[in-house]
Parts: sequence; structure tokens; C-alpha cells
Amino acid sequence: MKYKFTLVSCLLVLGGLITSITLHGQDDIITDSLSNNVIESVYKEHPTEMKSDSTKRTSFNGYPYLFYTPESKLAFGAGGIFIFYGGKSQDLRPSKIGFGGWYSTNKQYKLSINPNFYFYNNKLYIEAPSSFGYFINKYFGIGYDTPDYSEASYATETFSTTITVQVPPEVFAADRTGLIFDYDKTSIVDTLGNELLLDDSLTGHNGGTTIGFGTDLVWDSRDNIFFPNSGGYQYFRIIFYPEISDFNFAKIELDVRAYRAISPDHVFAFNFYIESALGDTPFYKLPALGGQKRMRGYFNGRYRDNFYGMMQLEYRQYFWKRLGFVVFGGVGNVSDNILDYHFDNLKYSYGAGLRFLFNQEQKVNLRMDIGFGNDGNRGIYFGIQEAF
Repeated sequence: MKYKFTLVSCLLVLGGLITSITLHGQDDIITDSLSNNVIESVYKEHPTEMKSDSTKRTSFNGYPYLFYTPESKLAFGAGGIFIFYGGKSQDLRPSKIGFGGWYSTNKQYKLSINPNFYFYNNKLYIEAPSSFGYFINKYFGIGYDTPDYSEASYATETFSTTITVQVPPEVFAADRTGLIFDYDKTSIVDTLGNELLLDDSLTGHNGGTTIGFGTDLVWDSRDNIFFPNSGGYQYFRIIFYPEISDFNFAKIELDVRAYRAISPDHVFAFNFYIESALGDTPFYKLPALGGQKRMRGYFNGRYRDNFYGMMQLEYRQYFWKRLGFVVFGGVGNVSDNILDYHFDNLKYSYGAGLRFLFNQEQKVNLRMDIGFGNDGNRGIYFGIQEAF
């Protein structure tokens, strides 16, 4: 019954988003993605096609929303985006400040802001997403074979910010490279009966503060970031968390995507992703399988360990006017390290989803996906923009 209620609630939210308000809008660019439990920026990568001088205008877009999940219960909030240009160059990308906030009936909440700035004819890019919130998460243990645990929930209060400064690289043949500063303060305010968190040997069982410094590389040849028909996207990032943090560790991330269309807007999308943690990593920072982008069908963090690798394939097409559908499948697993990766015990996920073309000019979709995994795992996801 609860699962059916979640499905109905998701459909209602999509309807509400379709009729969301636009205030003084000269652009219909949507920049905040509403997932089942998170608002996050969809402009983390390149913006879409460039605007001509005649269409470069300051704009503000805002919208309310309502959603329901078993974790958050009924939640409501609002988001918006302020878009502006720092010059009149035809190739200048738009700078923007996105923001949002929501509150749920079980007292979860999140406030977020995501500024993105372009300077010097796009040669300098700066982003600084920041958020503060209270969340009910789940911890089932570490490893690829952790059993289901009915008391897995725990409550955290978290403030995080990541500042990235990127410029065209002088050495690497990449589109952008930069420096990263990452800060996170997580407090576990209530274990909610999760006895796994009472183990003093568990790194991060009381929360803590992490301060990291790193770099990244971006290669992007997509014809459109919201609904690509061709091209690819590759992202590499490494961050070190030195002893000024409560924990001394490092994280490496590689995200590879490719897109091929058999006819316009009939697209096969491929994604290969790995993430690795080295050192004294708090459990809540370990690579985690699941969520609304990768291995849909699993609660984010259902399985976690020092190494995570997955790949997924998705077919996308529009079938009637602004309506479309997708079907997807993926395989992945976690392990203590890359050499111990267990191919004989891979987790799988599969599912399908509906799309509504919310913004025809920029090809921005509203989406709702239903995903399934091993051992009865399942999940409903909705928001703006494709999963990858």
C-alpha cells in the first residue's frame, strides 16, 4: 500500500512541476533537479547551446513542489534560478545562482544554493554548491553481501560546500581542469536504534569534519547536455583529505558516458563509473551503490565499501508529441579494493520510465523512473534531467 501511495505521489509531483510558476522569465532553463530526496544542480557540467546577443537577458525562474518517499514522508518546498551574463560576447555562457529548500512531515529538511560563474570569455569557471540539512539515512554495514537490516536508519545534520575553480588546461588535452576545495561537517544526531553505529571501531560512527583539496579533468563533446544524441562526457576527479580533517583519506572518481542515436531523439546512452576511497574513510563517505542516477532500484548506500564499479545502458525516445519513455539496465558491485571486485556476485538493476518534454528549446525532460534490483530492492525516482 505504501509503495502504491509513493507511485501516486510521484505522478502528482510531476503534474505540479509541469504547472510550476515562472517569474519574470526570459529563459526557460531549468537548473535544479528534484530527486526523491535531494535537490541538486543540473548545471554541474557545461550549459547548453550558446545564446546570441539579442537573447542575453537577466532572468529569474521559481517553482514550488511537493513529493513523498518512505524516507522523507510528505515533503514540500520551493526552488529557483537566477541567470545573468557577465558580458556581450556571443559565446559567453550564462552565469547562474540556483537555490532550493524543502521540509518534510518527519522533520527532515534541506537548504541549498549553487552559484556558477563564467568570466573572461569562459576561460575561468567557478562553482560553489553548498547545502545544510537534516536527513534520515541508512547504514547496513560495509561490503557487497550485507544482509537487510530493519533498523538501518540513522539521523544526521550536515553542512557541505565544494568550491571548484576551472581553467583551460595547459598540459592535459582536456576541455577544463581545476582546483577543488571540499568541506563537510556531518553530525550523527540520533542512531535511531541502529546498533551497527554503536561500534567504536567504525570510522565516522560519531560523524566528523572533512577538509579536502583536489583536482579534476573534464572532456565534453555532447551535442546537448540535457538530451544528447551524440558525443560523450568524461570526468576524472581526485581529492585528498589531509590530517587537518578528522579523517585522513583520498577519493578517486571516473565517470565515462557515450551517446549514439539510431534516428533523431532515439538514443542509446552508455555509462561506466568507478569510485574508490583510500585510507581512513568515514563510513558515510565510502563509495555507495544505489540512488537516482546509478543502479536505480537500490537505496543509496544499500551496499558500500572502498571500491565501487558499475555500468549501465539506457534507451530513450519520444513516442507522442512531448511524451517519451526509457528502458534501462545496469550491473555493479562494491568491494574492499579493485583487485577483490566480485564479478560472480554482481548486483543488477533494471527498469523503465516516462518523460515529459518540459522545455523544448533546451530539451529538458521531467522524468519518473521505476527501478528494480536483487532481493526485492526497488525504488521510484523523479525529477528534472536524465539520470546521466
